[in-house]
Amino acid sequence: MTYHILVVDTTEYRKKIMEMLSGADYEITGADSAFDAISKLRAYDIDLVVSEVELPGDNAFDLYDYITTHYPYIPIIMTTEKSIDIFFNRIFEEGIGNVLCKPLRREEFLRLTKKLITKQNIFGLENYLPDVREMKKICITASLQIQKAIDMILKQITDWGFEIENKMILNLILNEMTINAVYHSHGYTTEKEKRIPVKLPEGSKVDIFFAATKNTYGISINDYNGKLSKEKILESINSVITQDRLLEKAAETGENITDRISETGRGIDLVRKLCGEYYFIIKKNVRTEIIMLFGKENTAIEESQSSLKIIEDLSE
Repeated sequence: MTYHILVVDTTEYRKKIMEMLSGADYEITGADSAFDAISKLRAYDIDLVVSEVELPGDNAFDLYDYITTHYPYIPIIMTTEKSIDIFFNRIFEEGIGNVLCKPLRREEFLRLTKKLITKQNIFGLENYLPDVREMKKICITASLQIQKAIDMILKQITDWGFEIENKMILNLILNEMTINAVYHSHGYTTEKEKRIPVKLPEGSKVDIFFAATKNTYGISINDYNGKLSKEKILESINSVITQDRLLEKAAETGENITDRISETGRGIDLVRKLCGEYYFIIKKNVRTEIIMLFGKENTAIEESQSSLKIIEDLSE
């Protein structure tokens, strides 16, 4: 089956995007404005829209509103050369789940494109790491097991021959994400806030998979309750960005803002800012998986170039 993708971009970079997609055997149509895109949406059966945020006349947010109103089944990837923090309030308000920063990394872009269109094989680290040479799993059933598990993972990555760019940062990210999977997804939010150790109910668990290819290693954290949502992810990131701005302003004015600062959402924001390639994958009330990839093509990126990738399975 051939899928049809609409690329909306007024810059020369549209040709680059279309070249990437043409190599993957998609049918591609270009548009250079929101108005032009709407006419193409009416004329063709489109399976995915890739749109630059800044468009002449009506911007991509207006186009996003139009698509979600009239074609709610069409997934959208937004692209930008700017830091998404600048306009994250609009991303949050509109509920936009996928924004990539230019220049796009081809494999990441094509991976996300295929998953959003087909919704096939969206779970499973092996579906994001081709040619896995070794895969391991650790099962966690209590909070006190978390740090030991992370230590084992970091050692295995080193034993595979990878140099971890910043072991402290990776340890922090894995700790935050695994704690969230153990506590929040199982209804232990109060216990987390009070730092109370917990054991999961009989039959409940959090699985951490970690695997390696020749040049890349990946880690995924899985819970089987599916309580995370796109809305919660966007709300968490937006809260952190808002607080960061408050902190910057307080540093200038000397205002005491202690009562307005919290740690909520910091783990999710760390993944966004510090992982080279990552995906939040969600099936409501069934499963949440957070996939992080590292290696020669997946090194940590500049904070100003952080992206957003949320893949949802909305099927019943």
